[in-house]
Amino acid sequence: MIDTSDEKFQNSPGLQRWAAVENLKISAQAYNEAGSIKELEQKIATTAATRKEAKQTVRKLENRIKDLAEIIKYAEQYKANKAYHTAYKKSKNPDAYFRKHESQIILYGGARRMLEQAGIPLKGLNIDKLKAEYQELTAQKKELTTTYKNCEKELKSLNRKLENLNQYLGRTEPPNKAQEQPDRDNNPSR
Repeated sequence: MIDTSDEKFQNSPGLQRWAAVENLKISAQAYNEAGSIKELEQKIATTAATRKEAKQTVRKLENRIKDLAEIIKYAEQYKANKAYHTAYKKSKNPDAYFRKHESQIILYGGARRMLEQAGIPLKGLNIDKLKAEYQELTAQKKELTTTYKNCEKELKSLNRKLENLNQYLGRTEPPNKAQEQPDRDNNPSR
């Protein structure tokens, strides 16, 4: 909507008439696209709920992806250093073998403990399966992030239409820009 409270509009009847026609066009287009104010408000509520749900799901997926990345790291350490642990157990001189391969044996033990704490069965450990799950979760996160961003854009557009209609109908004052800003620090688009 064009703000006609400026002095240049007050001093020019032609400019006032032009702004009134433009505001009428903007309001008519918004009303035509919305159907009714009640429908527009319902669409805003539905879009906001979808946006909120997508945001919460993205957060859950991010946490699961982080945990899964850690599990994959430990699973790879476990597999890579298992041979050193087996050789250490079979060694005729375990102390000498331990000194020679201390870091690999310690890495194996730490990885094994972390996998056990995470509840991952060590028999039949399949790193490829874990990586496939990781890729699937990453794809879901990407899709939901896109949904979140689309809902955010649509919500801005719908709110602008509602504000234009309300302003034209004299139901509210011009929008407060501070309320219009979405919470940027919680945006899951990383």
